[in-house]
Amino acid sequence: MAGVRKNQSRLSTSEWQAFITAIDAIRRPRAAKPRYQDFVALHNQGMAGRGMHTWGVHTMGPGPMRGRNFLTWHRWFLLQFERRLQQEEPGVTVPYWDWISYRRLPVSLNRPAQLRRWRLTRQWDNDFLPTRTEITATMRRKSFAAFQSRLEGLHGGVHIAVGGQMSTARSPADPLFWLHHANIDRLWAAWQKKHPDQRANNRSEALKPKPMFGVKVSEVWHISKLGYRYR
Repeated sequence: MAGVRKNQSRLSTSEWQAFITAIDAIRRPRAAKPRYQDFVALHNQGMAGRGMHTWGVHTMGPGPMRGRNFLTWHRWFLLQFERRLQQEEPGVTVPYWDWISYRRLPVSLNRPAQLRRWRLTRQWDNDFLPTRTEITATMRRKSFAAFQSRLEGLHGGVHIAVGGQMSTARSPADPLFWLHHANIDRLWAAWQKKHPDQRANNRSEALKPKPMFGVKVSEVWHISKLGYRYR
């Protein structure tokens, strides 16, 4: 079981240490696969490589089906990353960054020594962050397609706000990516509770690529069946 994903602002020192230690472990050149860079490369393929027009991970042009798997694909992607971390640090979970109530960079992932070790750059500008009004309006969308499209658009503002690697196709290179997408997943889960009858139109589609994916959209629809929750 993946466990409980907590607000990053409420993590204890030991919980932060376990999360960062696990990240460093899978970044080692001789770490077991999938290594950290494998997750980065896979996301790059879905956004700028061979999967950008077929996997449906992001809206990369006109057409309502371009980003059809934005939420489901990232939900599974995040879960596989979390499970990989748990191989190094059992019990660790990915915290979420609620950038509506905490409109600054998480302190525990913004230390100069970390940025140097992870070779990260950032150009922080919180003026690009979505507003509470925008999120509230998005949560009121009644259809899944409309909700997903609106949320995907707002999520891009967070990537731009952080800048650096986060504003590129290789955004998972920055560990803030995982906290950001945990929050996106949390918002979706909250929306699902209010709209239990809503479903994706492509429920039988298998997410790509294998072997990390291959599950159907319907199989990642409920976080309770995936074994985790938000608190």
